[in-house]
Amino acid sequence: MTTPDASSGDARSRGDLEQAAVSGARWITLARIAAEVVLFATLVVLAHLIPPAAFGRYAIVIFMTELSVGVIGGFGQALVQRPSIDISHQRAAMAIVMLIQGTLVVATWLVLAPYVIEPIFGHQTADLVKIASPAFLLAGLMTVPQAMLQRRLDFRRLGQLQVASTLAGAAVQLGLAVAFDLDAEALVLGTVAATAVACLVAVLSSPPPLPRLGRGAGKELSTYGTPAAIAAISWAGFRNVDYAIVGARLGAASAGIYWRAFQLAVEYQKKISVIVYQVAFPVLARAASVEDMLALRLRMVRLLTLLVFPLLAGLVALAPTVVPFVFGDEWTAAVGPTQILAIAGAATLVIDAVGATLMATGRARAMLGYGWAHFAVYAGVVLAVSSHGIMWVASAAAAVHVVFLVVAYYVLLHGRPEKPLRHVWDDVAPALVGSLALVAVAFPVRMGLDDAGLPAGLVILVVGAASVPAYLLAVRVLFPAIWHENAPLVARMLPARLRRRPPVAPAPEPVDEPGSAPTPEALVG
Repeated sequence: MTTPDASSGDARSRGDLEQAAVSGARWITLARIAAEVVLFATLVVLAHLIPPAAFGRYAIVIFMTELSVGVIGGFGQALVQRPSIDISHQRAAMAIVMLIQGTLVVATWLVLAPYVIEPIFGHQTADLVKIASPAFLLAGLMTVPQAMLQRRLDFRRLGQLQVASTLAGAAVQLGLAVAFDLDAEALVLGTVAATAVACLVAVLSSPPPLPRLGRGAGKELSTYGTPAAIAAISWAGFRNVDYAIVGARLGAASAGIYWRAFQLAVEYQKKISVIVYQVAFPVLARAASVEDMLALRLRMVRLLTLLVFPLLAGLVALAPTVVPFVFGDEWTAAVGPTQILAIAGAATLVIDAVGATLMATGRARAMLGYGWAHFAVYAGVVLAVSSHGIMWVASAAAAVHVVFLVVAYYVLLHGRPEKPLRHVWDDVAPALVGSLALVAVAFPVRMGLDDAGLPAGLVILVVGAASVPAYLLAVRVLFPAIWHENAPLVARMLPARLRRRPPVAPAPEPVDEPGSAPTPEALVG
């Protein structure tokens, strides 16, 4: 691994970084909660207004959008990861990303839409990709400002950016669907609006310099940014290739059903895991040593799995009730794939945390190899089974994700004495065991209540009330050290007025001990 330059003025102590991580996670978490409540409500309404086939075409557009962001993302990451930068690096990054995105917009209109998208997915999808193309330029314009906000650990402003863009996108999608009876067009234009607002907030928060491609700075950024960008393209392909294969082989309606299942089981939990990733990458990149970095990563992964695994377990148990109740009977076919893909969601959660660590250590080439191997195997397996239907596709997706979770740990720990399989188990065991306890309670309770004919809303409440205590009890009894380590972190992520305050005790007399130093916990607290 490449050790961060501890002599750089940007390197920080482990205690400072833990404090930044907790504070950043709090701001990003609050922002995500506010944004996702609005977004989820919007998507529920849209699910009743827009047919699955339109969502299937929209999934292909998202594929193209994420590819465009992946092409330039590595150069933004290079600005965050480098121990020190100056204005020439920012100018060079602006020049590179705007040149790439401008070329991509022209290529979309002249080549990709008419000669690639239309023959495979039809003219409606090709037109939607053209409509989405302005978002490519907007994403390029905001790359450097967003990277500088990350570098400064300005998580409060990053949270505001997320909230503003989500609200704008949701408002446009709902407005166009309701007022003008648009389907996939409303979804795509809402995405463009969200990107425009995010770009505006980022540029106002950290105005970018004029682009200028200096040879020295451009070369320094490209050393890291080029392999990171190629790796990001593979990640975008990996995240969306199944939509493309299902849409091409089974049709837009099947793609829409699969998209809904994948959103519920994988993408919605990523709404939470992205909080940690957005905090983890810039925080880990400022760590003074590899050992500090790995210690911080361990705490982040354990906290993330403890928060998200039970949500996925609850989704597995409640999907037959939740999906038709929330989205309508038209989406009932998404229940089975959702339950299977929850396994992929859990694996993806941990893989993303490994990716943040590799990027923070500057191992862009390792990410490149891992990303393309994951993408190639995933695409091949999905293509091989796609003719059997989306249940087979979901099963293949879950299996490949679990295998590459193990591969990710072998890459992360290459050259180190730790055993990867043991490391995986240590990271996920508390959340996994607790989630099994949750499912063991939730499944029979849900089935009994459904058989009794109770309303879906009441079923969800009763199952949650019965199964969540089982999860908490299992973690606290079987993993007491992990419980006591992470409970204070969760409490500190809450707003100050919501935290439980202990009784105030008289302060002890200070005792000076020569050579003593504050612990990381003292710096955090």
